[in-house]
Amino acid sequence: MTRRSLLVFPAAAWLPPSDFSRQLWTAIASIYTKTLVHPFLTGLQDGSLPRRKFQFYLLQDALYLGVFSRVLNVLASKAPRQEWAVSLGRDAIEAVDVERAMHRQILGSYGISPQQIANADMAPVNYAYTNHLMITAERGSFAEGLAAVLPCYWIYWEVGKELKKRGSRNRDYER
Repeated sequence: MTRRSLLVFPAAAWLPPSDFSRQLWTAIASIYTKTLVHPFLTGLQDGSLPRRKFQFYLLQDALYLGVFSRVLNVLASKAPRQEWAVSLGRDAIEAVDVERAMHRQILGSYGISPQQIANADMAPVNYAYTNHLMITAERGSFAEGLAAVLPCYWIYWEVGKELKKRGSRNRDYER
């Protein structure tokens, strides 16, 4: 997911953003290290990931991003600052437009139509996670909803930078 900047939610307003971010990243350092060596990511990098697994991931990601976009719109409606609402609304559109185009192009090259993408079943783990995000955004405060989506922003941003540095032998995986 492309990301120009990260929002700093009000609950962390008492700490300078860099200190707060550093504390969060320090707390998950071992998890992040394990994430970078996960077989899915190493398979993307070295090109050994089976296409069927990548295809499954892209289908699930397309379904995830549809819900994620709706979650961002809910948060935009609750944002206490107009600039936060605008940023979240922009991200909601970007999550669907930019990523959908990439999914359709790659999956289309595998013979999967937009209709098949739309009719795909959401995997149980994907459903559980997106359900958590939506319920938190709808029922919780703005800060709680933002805290629920923040890990996705950060992990995709950081892992994406790392994968970009490393590259891939597979053109689709590289993208």
